[in-house]
Formats: sequence, C-alpha cells, structure tokens
Amino acid sequence: PPGSGGPPPPPGMVGGPPVASGAAIGAPRPGGYAGAAMPLAGVGGQPELDQPVADRYLELPFNTQGPGGKGSGLDPALAPRPSPDEARVLPRPDAYPDGAIAPDQASPRFLRMTVNAFPNTTATATKSGLPFGAVLQPLAPPRWPGDEEVPVVGFAGSGVVRCRRCRTYINPFAQWLDGGRRWKCNLCYLINECPTEYFGPIDEYGRRRDRDERPELCCGTVEFVASADYMVRPPQPPVYVFLVDVSYHAVSTGMVATVAQTVRGVLDELPGDVRTQVGILAYDSAVHFFNLGASLSQPQLITVPDITDVFLPLPDDMLVNLHESRALVDLLLERLPAMFAQTQTLDAALGPALKASFQLMQHVGGKLQIFSTTLPNVGEAKLRNREDGRRGGQPAGGGAASGGKAGPPQNNLLLPEEGFYKKLAVECSRQQICVDVWLCGAAYSDAITLGQLAKHTGGTLYHFPGFSAPRDGAALARDLKHNLLREQGWEAVMRVRCSQGVKITSFHGHFFVRGTDLLALPNVDADKAFTITFGLEENALTSTNVAVQAALLYTTSTGERRIRVQTVSLPVIAAVADLFKHADVDACTTVFAKLAAERALAGKLQDARDLVQARTAEALQGFRLVCPTEAKRTGHMLMPESLRLLPLYALGLVKHLAFKPDGDVRADERAAALMHLDSSSVHSVVAAAHPRLFPLLLKLSPPLGQPAENGLTVLPPLLPLAADRTLANPQGAFLLEDGRQLLLWIGRACPPAFLMDVFARQSLDDVDPFSVELAPPSHSEAAATVHAVVEALRSERPGALQPLRVIRQGAPEELLVLRAMVEDRSVSMMSYDEFLVHCHRTVCSKVG
Repeated sequence: PPGSGGPPPPPGMVGGPPVASGAAIGAPRPGGYAGAAMPLAGVGGQPELDQPVADRYLELPFNTQGPGGKGSGLDPALAPRPSPDEARVLPRPDAYPDGAIAPDQASPRFLRMTVNAFPNTTATATKSGLPFGAVLQPLAPPRWPGDEEVPVVGFAGSGVVRCRRCRTYINPFAQWLDGGRRWKCNLCYLINECPTEYFGPIDEYGRRRDRDERPELCCGTVEFVASADYMVRPPQPPVYVFLVDVSYHAVSTGMVATVAQTVRGVLDELPGDVRTQVGILAYDSAVHFFNLGASLSQPQLITVPDITDVFLPLPDDMLVNLHESRALVDLLLERLPAMFAQTQTLDAALGPALKASFQLMQHVGGKLQIFSTTLPNVGEAKLRNREDGRRGGQPAGGGAASGGKAGPPQNNLLLPEEGFYKKLAVECSRQQICVDVWLCGAAYSDAITLGQLAKHTGGTLYHFPGFSAPRDGAALARDLKHNLLREQGWEAVMRVRCSQGVKITSFHGHFFVRGTDLLALPNVDADKAFTITFGLEENALTSTNVAVQAALLYTTSTGERRIRVQTVSLPVIAAVADLFKHADVDACTTVFAKLAAERALAGKLQDARDLVQARTAEALQGFRLVCPTEAKRTGHMLMPESLRLLPLYALGLVKHLAFKPDGDVRADERAAALMHLDSSSVHSVVAAAHPRLFPLLLKLSPPLGQPAENGLTVLPPLLPLAADRTLANPQGAFLLEDGRQLLLWIGRACPPAFLMDVFARQSLDDVDPFSVELAPPSHSEAAATVHAVVEALRSERPGALQPLRVIRQGAPEELLVLRAMVEDRSVSMMSYDEFLVHCHRTVCSKVG
C-alpha cells in the first residue's frame, strides 16, 4: 500500500512472545506479525524413549506428507520470525524456573545461561542436543528501563566472607546452620564458621533475618570492596599509550589527523583524574618518540632510525602524568599531522615500535592503542602479503546451507603467520598491558596475525578497510571515543566456579588463561563478553540444584579494588522436554557462534559452518525425540517454543561475513568479523545473525520514537530480511541495524516529499553519499521522528553503532545491505524456508 516503505509482510509471518497452552501460534500478537495459525499441540502418545512427552510444541506443516516427497516444502509465510521485543534481545523470563527472574539470581544483563537448568545425567544432556553454557558480560552497561546499578558491599573487620575450601563468595544460596553461626557452601558443601563480626540470627526457615538489608544475601549480582589482601601492588592508574602509524598512507588518508583530533578532544574526559598517564609514539621506517616532560615549553621529537635494537632515549619523560603535562600533550596532538605531512615513507616498522611501547609501559601496565594503515614490512616481525588475490581465507566451500563441496587446499589465511605477535601479547598480559588494534589500510593488513595482540590481552580489533577520513572519519572517531571513555576495569582476573559434579569444558573470548581456570584480563571493558561451556564430571548429578559463580577482581578507574560476583542456582532436571522449556535461544545462538568462531580461527572455516548447522539439527532432533508419536507421524516440523527462532539465527550465522563461503569476502574482513564475534555479547551476536530492518515510508510522527508504557521506545514494524519483499521496491526507504552499522537505504524512485522531510533535499542525485545527513529535528516532524528512532537504537546498543550512513539503491555500497538479507537464496546458500526443510529432513532421517 502507498506509504508503506515497501511491500507489507505477507500473511503468516509468525512472531511475538509464546502464547498460552491451547492458543494458536501465528495469530495476531501485540507488536508482532499476524499470520496463519500453527497449532500449539497438547499431550499425545508416548515418545520413542524413556522420557516424558513434550506437552507443548509448534508444528510447521509441509505441503506433502513427510519431508522427502516430491515438491515437499514449507510456505515461507509460516516460517518463524522474531517479534520486535525478541529482536531487541530482551531478557527471557519464561526461560527461568517459575517464569520470572528472581532477584537472588544474577541478572541476565551480566550472566545469561543457555539453559536455566542442568541435566541430571550425561545421557539426558546428550539426548537433548542442547548446549549447556553461559555468556558472561561482567561490566555490561544499562540497556533497558529498570536496569539498576550494581550494589556495592564493604566488609569492615571480617573481610569478604568466603568458603575456606573452594573460595566461593557468600551469596543468596548459602545455607545457614546452627542459629547462624555456620553456613554451608552451595558449591562444595563445606560447612564454614561465620565470622563473629558477620553473625546474624536466622528465622524459622533458616534464612538470615537481615537478608533483605544485605545485598550479598538477596542479590545474585553484587560488588565487594576488596581489602589489601587482594592487592600485590598499589592500584594501577589509567595509562594510555598511543602508537600511531605515520607512513605516507596513514597521513594521506587522514587517519593520523582523525586520531589526533579525537584523542585531543577527550583528554579532559579520560578517567583517572590526576592519576592518568599518557604516552605517544609514532612509527614508519623508524620509531619516533616524544619527550613530554612537564618542565618543557613544547614537546620534543626524538627519532630512532636504527630499528634493529630499539631503546628508550628518555624513559622518564615519554610516559607522563596527564595532569602535569596537559598543555604539552595537547600541543603535540595538534601538531602531529603537520609534523609528518610531507612524508613519502611507505615502510612500517611495527615490530620494533611495539617493543619500544612495551618497554615504556611494562613497569605499570595500561592500554596500548595501535593505529596501522601499512602492513609491517621492515624490521623484526615484518609480514608479507599472503592474500595474493584470494578471498576470505579459504575457497568457497560447501556444507548443507551452502550447497557445495570444499574446494582444493589453499594457504589458509585464518591462521597467524608470525609468532612474534602472540608471544608479545602473552608478555603484555603478564605486565597488565591491554592492546587494541586499529587497522585502516586499503591493502591486505593480515588482521588475523595482528589480532593476536588483542585476543590474548583482552583487547579489541577494529577494522576500517580502505580508510578515508571523509567517509570513515566519523565512525573511527566515535569508536575511539567510546573505547577510551567506557567503563573499564584494570589489572583484572576472573574465575568461574561450579557446584560439585559440574565442570567447565571451555572458555571463549579475549583473554589469556593463567593456570587452568583463571582468566587474565589486563583490561576488561563494558562491551566484552566471555563464554563458558559446562559438562558433568560424572555420569549423573546427585544434587537437586547446581550453582555457578563468576567473580571478577579488578581495579576501577578511580583506583579502588573491587570484586564483582555473579551467582545463579539452577534446578537439576531429568526430563528432556523440561530442559527445552528453560532454553534461551539468544544465549544458545551466542554459544554456537563462539564455538564456530573458535573452529574458524583454527583454520577450519568449513567445519565452522558445519558446526552451526549440526548443533541446530541436534537440538531439533532432541526435541522431536520427546514429541508425541502421532505428532511425528504427520511429517510436520516440530519445534519447541523456546527455540523456534534457532534455525533462522543459525542460517544468519552461516551467512554472516565471518563464515559465509562467498568469494567477495576479503581475508581481513573475515578475520575482523571472527574476532568481533569471539568477544561479543548476546545482543551483539543476535544482531549480527539477524539484523533489524524497518520501513520508513510510513507516518513518521509520534508515537514512533517515543517511550511506550513499558519504557521502551516505539519503533517501526519489523520487516523480513528478504530483498524481493523489501529492497525490490524502488520507492522504498528502509533502516537497517546490525549491531555495528546503521544503514539508511533509499530507493531510486523514493518520493521527493520524503526526501524533503527527512533530508531537506528534493533529490539525492549528484550528491556525495558520504556527505548526506539527516535534516535537523527542527526541520520537520518526520526528521524529528527519524532522529528519535536512530537515538533509540543507539541507546539499545550503547557505544556500538557507527554514524548513520545513507545507501542509494544500485550504489556499490548497497552490498552492505544485501549481505544482511539472510532469508534470500544466493548462488551458494539456501533460503530460509529451504534451510528449514533441510533441517527437518536431517532430523527425520535420524528420528522419523
């Protein structure tokens, strides 16, 4: 219809929250899609194993009896899609016992379990096919109304109360005995004496009477003020060292100027007050040091051309107190671009410059920011261009979703070439140095090799391919400012503990493992997430509950030592069907993404795609096993309500830049995408797997962009990620958000009235797309509404989204939008409905 922004969603798109037993899935739901009903079946015959049957399941009917008949398939209109709230990746209370998130459980903002229960035996876990793990984002910022500050607890004389055997921190699930004089650890079950200073009487139910007054006894997320026992040296000050490439390409593209201007603009906002320290180094074919001693009137440049044995010419005056040398640092950043403006040097001695930076910081630690445009090509640890015209690290491969076979062996570009960078990263971790890597080159940068510096030090890899300041400067500046000013912890370590009988089988993320289970984190920021998978130590659990506790010991930017503790206690369940009721599809998708990223980063890209598809099929198979016999005889696809979106998200993952087999993916692009997924939060992974697409050719006025009664901003309706139903409309205008990018797609025949309202232009023809900006909110009601929607999306992804970018239909940049159309069929990948059929066939071949 006119003014819709594109064809409306076809009937039958399923969305919205689960409905009550006996209702119909697919009926109109608040904020979701309306569609043909899929019956929510009840209890039927017995399953084919010794398990209770599933009493709730979704049926996706195929157009023939059984999945293998001629012409069998699924009506695309019936394929499950997320509701607006599901696409926001809100917490899922229905996945918790009793259908609510109790305050004594760790908030899912910080600790999100794939299944909010544990299987009673390894056989039960295997039959279910579910992943058992957790995604931990210990410093996660508030995202939603009601997200509260973490309570801070200080112990006076007794010190932090912990189990004397397993060192578990006191938490809401500890059992109090002997009138409150002793307590039983809920992880190792040891009975501990209660310190005299901490004693409190208990009530007739065995609970402390002061429970509600003590956050550590009533809140699953709490932060303890650490005593001097938790310090091996005085708290580390915030230290920032900037290592800037000043070779020809770095200067000519505007990268040096963008970095200098951005850092200069945030100097007064850097955390740490009078404790903050700053150092600046530069490199090309030589290493350039800057004397910033407070006694000087202007900074002094000291160039060391001999890169075979780099040394610090003035060790005491190159890393300086920002408060004392503020004017010199500001002056250097102002002059830095001009100092190298006439350079013709094409070489980059990154290895020697890194060793110099390490020498500068090793006595104190801190954050090292590396800005590079040129592949290191001189001095120690130089690299070579391994891409040689190939794309993506491997030839286009097969797998079910890709519909092909792996090509011949090639030099694998997803494996690091030079061991220097990982070795240096390990040394940096030992000295509490975190490394962030900013790659801005147009040519091959070997992101996978340089990314080792970030991966093993808790850092981040940023990639701006072919950086150009007019196009990418605002995005780099936004990311850099967020990187420097977000909440972060210094010189941190983290340990995850589990109840007896449960073990940790793997860790995923950016860290260095010290010992067997201690994660060394020179720096941990608000965006970093870590993934843990669990297994059973024996064949069966004897307890009725399993507890998981994660503790992060870190120094705040203000110099206070803190311990942030997350604790959950989950029931042990014998019924496979009940495990599915407690499954969290967003967390499951995230775990699959982390497992696949690890496989790909080991040089096995095809195995990574196969893993996602196989784990998805295993979960669907585990559920079909416990469905009633008569339901299975229909030949319909049977899915648990909790995981109805899993096939869509799995398909989105295998089509993601990190895993897709297409030959248009550069090796550095793929490496950067993999590194990003490896350390991403739940909402970032889901957004990457299934971006949000909104129509804008509608009535752009309140309530759009305004808070609803629940405090969430009203957004336009969601559209399917299918180009033939959206981008095929040349009169359309669509907004795409994928957790990193905000892209505004404009059709060739977009109405001039819309362009005037939103851009204050009647046409975008002959206009540089990189210079196009929204009209100010005061221009029109439509412009104000679009601004409000964009800001609402930013608030849901704190600090993550780049500046809004306008994409014209038919422009080369349109590929950025087309890549997000995960429901479409491509030359090498299945469409969404085809993938559902494939999953169904795979499951039925094993279960029937």
